[in-house]
Amino acid sequence: MKSQSIVTTLLAISVLCGILATGCSSTPDSTAPDPQVALSGTDEQIFVGDSIEMNYDPNVIMKRAEAYFEKESFLESIVEYKHFLDLHRNHMLAPYAQYKIAMSHYKRFKTIDRDPEPIQESLAAFQKLVAEFPDSRYEAEAHEKITSCKKHLALHDLFVGQFYYNRESYLAAAHRFKQIVEHYPQQETAGEAKYYLAETYEKLGNIEWAKDWLVDLAKQHQDHPFYDRGMQMLATLQNNHPNLDVPEMPTEPEAPIRLAKVEPALSPMDILALPPIEDITTRQSAHAPSKCSIGSWCESSSLTPLPRPISPFLSNTSSDATCQPGQWC
Repeated sequence: MKSQSIVTTLLAISVLCGILATGCSSTPDSTAPDPQVALSGTDEQIFVGDSIEMNYDPNVIMKRAEAYFEKESFLESIVEYKHFLDLHRNHMLAPYAQYKIAMSHYKRFKTIDRDPEPIQESLAAFQKLVAEFPDSRYEAEAHEKITSCKKHLALHDLFVGQFYYNRESYLAAAHRFKQIVEHYPQQETAGEAKYYLAETYEKLGNIEWAKDWLVDLAKQHQDHPFYDRGMQMLATLQNNHPNLDVPEMPTEPEAPIRLAKVEPALSPMDILALPPIEDITTRQSAHAPSKCSIGSWCESSSLTPLPRPISPFLSNTSSDATCQPGQWC
């Protein structure tokens, strides 16, 4: 029994030593992935390392932001571009960083029936770009994107307003339609919103307000696709409510004001090429021939001659000739 106990003890010690040897071994596991190999791409290398220098280096921050943007990880790219601006507001790439923040929000927006928060953020970011970095190379595109953002937001409100209208939630629908008119009056959607406002207030029994929105549609949006529908609805309201006071509607759009065309000033050579003009001094004269110097403007003998340009093709000579008043002699 004693010998058996000794054998058991030795086996236990042997197993324990094996375990300890395995755990303390410095030989790396060949199956473990190498992080440098896993991040072998050029863009991926910028994610390796967390030194203070790399976290503040403008080139590293910008590369990191660009990598996220290219991978369409727009929330991460926005964080990096903002980090760049927080540290390097006066850097030459600061306008570009603000532009890419706005574009990152813009690309997050999908359709008008989804959350409008990305397009709202994009609008604010583009407006900030124009305000804080005037005359940048991105200003023209920023203005285009601002118009596009407002169009999307107006269409979103129209979509929501029509949803409420179809659900007979007329007050909520009217709120959405009116929001379009107040915030996006230059958008074509504003004319459509006015028509739906009229329909909504008619459903609510407020005929006067319905009439007012149709009148506004008729005066402000005469070329709008909803103009004819609005006029038909207004005529129906008049027939159903004879006491309704409706102002006279314009039959056609007012003619645009045309500025007088300004002709360019004529040079002396252009004047020489023109045919003689019979002005008031010529009509007052008897058209009697007068003796004038060759190469000069012949006036009436009863009026003081005015200085006129001399043609460079004529020699300066003091010879006189008999010419008709109002002509070059």
